[in-house]
Amino acid sequence: MNTRLRRSRIFSLAVCLALVATLSGCMQLNLGLTVNPDDTISGQLLLTAQKSVLKQRNPDVAVAFAELRQNIPTLPAGTETRYEDPNFYGIQITYRKTPLAQFTSESVNLVRDNDLYRFSLPLDPKKYGGKVAEQDPRNQQAFMTLMSFEISVTFPGRVLDTNGTITGRSVSWKVVANQPKPAELRAVAEAPPAPPTSAVAAVVDGGSFPWLPVVAGAVVLLLVVAVAVVLLLRRRRGGSPAATPAAPTTGPATPAAPTPPAPTPPAGPPA
Repeated sequence: MNTRLRRSRIFSLAVCLALVATLSGCMQLNLGLTVNPDDTISGQLLLTAQKSVLKQRNPDVAVAFAELRQNIPTLPAGTETRYEDPNFYGIQITYRKTPLAQFTSESVNLVRDNDLYRFSLPLDPKKYGGKVAEQDPRNQQAFMTLMSFEISVTFPGRVLDTNGTITGRSVSWKVVANQPKPAELRAVAEAPPAPPTSAVAAVVDGGSFPWLPVVAGAVVLLLVVAVAVVLLLRRRRGGSPAATPAAPTTGPATPAAPTPPAPTPPAGPPA
């Protein structure tokens, strides 16, 4: 009886591993990133699976892929679109000047540490194969082994340390399916001086201008000037009254009467 039980367990494990291979043997994660000097990320991420494999699970490849994607840890958020060619189906995520602070996820980590950039992509089986692991925890390792990764990251500075292949300022990794995987893909590179944060620098670098604070400051300045003008006018009106000017003379002036001559004394008797 013990022999039958052991054979049953071996058969169940073989079926589970075959299921994992069917689901993930042709699943690929391709990632190409460029780290910009202003601490933003540009690039694309492509997660795909073979259509033939997906159709074995569900005739609707979109539904089958959505179920399969549940085994993958969260990916960095970006503009997501459907990807499809004659053989593969999946999703493509595009990053256009994505701030570095918004890029870290369960699957990809890219951070700035003072004057260094640190990139890592953990290949921890516990983070992959979540759904198939519900049947048997050992399937997580099989799921990871059967995945393939092709990663490329270009930095603005010199690459200092990595377990990938260095080409200039770029690092690349190619991890094929059905092969042992490293614990993580990692790289460290030099970072340029931190970008300026002033409003003028934001405009020069293509950032958004802080219109709201500028407009608010202009309104406050106008109010202060208006209050100053009103106070100045009130002060002038409340001062000592100006002297009243003399009333203008109307009509021609009356000439003064001539002064009569002094009387001549009478003449005396002749001598």
